[in-house]
Amino acid sequence: QVGKLREKIQEVKQEREQEQHKHTAYVSELKAKLHEEKMKELQSVRELLIRQHEQEVARMVKIKDGEIQRLQSTVNVLRDGAADKVKTALLSEAKEEARKAFDGERIKLQQEILELKSGKKQLEEALNNIMQADKMKAADLRTAYQSHQDEINRIKRECEREIRRLEIGAVKFQLPFVPSGNFLYLYAFDVKEQHLDERDVRRFQLKIAELNAVIRKLEDRNTLLADERNELLKRSRETESQLKPLVEKNKRMSKKNDDMLQCIQRMEEKIKNLSRENVELLSAQPALKRHTSLNDLSSTREEQEIEFLRLQVKEQQHVIDDLT
Repeated sequence: QVGKLREKIQEVKQEREQEQHKHTAYVSELKAKLHEEKMKELQSVRELLIRQHEQEVARMVKIKDGEIQRLQSTVNVLRDGAADKVKTALLSEAKEEARKAFDGERIKLQQEILELKSGKKQLEEALNNIMQADKMKAADLRTAYQSHQDEINRIKRECEREIRRLEIGAVKFQLPFVPSGNFLYLYAFDVKEQHLDERDVRRFQLKIAELNAVIRKLEDRNTLLADERNELLKRSRETESQLKPLVEKNKRMSKKNDDMLQCIQRMEEKIKNLSRENVELLSAQPALKRHTSLNDLSSTREEQEIEFLRLQVKEQQHVIDDLT
């Protein structure tokens, strides 16, 4: 009987170990698949954003190069000593084209700001959804863990009550029987009663061993659930850390776009001021010095516009560096 009991206990242990290994392997496989899917998704999003920014930057550089060449040719024409009418016409044309370019650039930057804001909102919503799902999963795990703990405590209480009952029964059988009115003690029991008592004890011992095995299984299950809960919390923190650089990059791009809009507004104000000063100088100076003043003013104006375009190109280059 003892050998059979040991074999049964050994089989239960082997089954428990096999089940534990199986669950561990399954959990590891699910973790690996999830990590691989997340990495693939992040890589695809990163590549798409890099391609879009490279295309946009290349287009902007091409446009700015064309504007610089056109302005340089205009400056060369003005420096070659063209007539006042030609210079005035070219200056007005350059102002109009610059204003149109600034308006187009401002509209495009405003659209990019709106797109970045919508992307930021989507990222925040996705992050909130992920955190909410993780919280719900953690709550479910806590509930399951608590139910398993209650089940373990209940089984332990039942085992303790059963053990106490068996001990009380054994003591009752072993105590001498004292009838009322005399002092006759009965110490002997027949062989049949002893055999039945031993069978009951063995049966209850087997039952206790089975209950202990169930308790150990539930404890192992609780351990696995606790590990899974910790893994989910770790995954949630990793997701937050992965989304944080994207949010920071979005903020930096929004700030750069705001700076570009402010720079465009300042340049428009400078254009208005220079135009007003040009008119005042033309009306105030003598007719003999008008040609020289117009040449100097045109040269200064063109140099300022070229310098501004160079600053815009440098700013775009900084954006490219930040993205790469």
